[in-house]
Amino acid sequence: MKEHIAEIVIAFAWLQTVAAFVSTFSKTMIHLRFASVLANICGVIVGLGSASLATFVRHLVILPIDIVRLREMRKLVASVKSASEKDLNVEWLKPFMHSRTVRDEEWLFRKGDEADRAFMLIEGEIEIPEINLVLKPGMLFGEMALFTHESKRTASAVCRSAGRVLQISYIEFEQLYFQNPEFGLYLVRLIVRRLQANMTQIEMKSSRAAEAGAS
Repeated sequence: MKEHIAEIVIAFAWLQTVAAFVSTFSKTMIHLRFASVLANICGVIVGLGSASLATFVRHLVILPIDIVRLREMRKLVASVKSASEKDLNVEWLKPFMHSRTVRDEEWLFRKGDEADRAFMLIEGEIEIPEINLVLKPGMLFGEMALFTHESKRTASAVCRSAGRVLQISYIEFEQLYFQNPEFGLYLVRLIVRRLQANMTQIEMKSSRAAEAGAS
């Protein structure tokens, strides 16, 4: 019986080693976390089988943390994918953003400014004067400069009433991307869809204005 237990412990020790190698060479955070979860499960079993309390406790403590992080990243990627394929909802981004109060007539940024963050409107009104567009709560803005060569603002944003926005730095955006490249792919798709929606809205306004002028 003891020999069988020893063989099982050795087998799980080797599996733990393989999982550690996989995590080392993983290119995405999801794969790394998955390999880490597997390594910690093996570590718990090895610690029990070898009567090593230190090994058992170490892996038992780290295991739930890895599981939670894995679930968070999988949920993030799934949420971004769903938003990019169905609607333009960016609610998934809120947990990674920071709240900021804005004043009436405050300029969040002007066209040509250096850009380092994106925003989401929560309360109040934000106008993009260059295209005569008033944003609605829940809309993301200021993210386009992340994809420009010089990281310059392509338009301005001014508050037309006091309210609140959420903001996220481009550095934080990049960290999310490097944790999982899928996030970047779906984010680009989402931004392109939002740009198309904005252009459609502008065209409709121009058409209505032309019709009103003709009449």
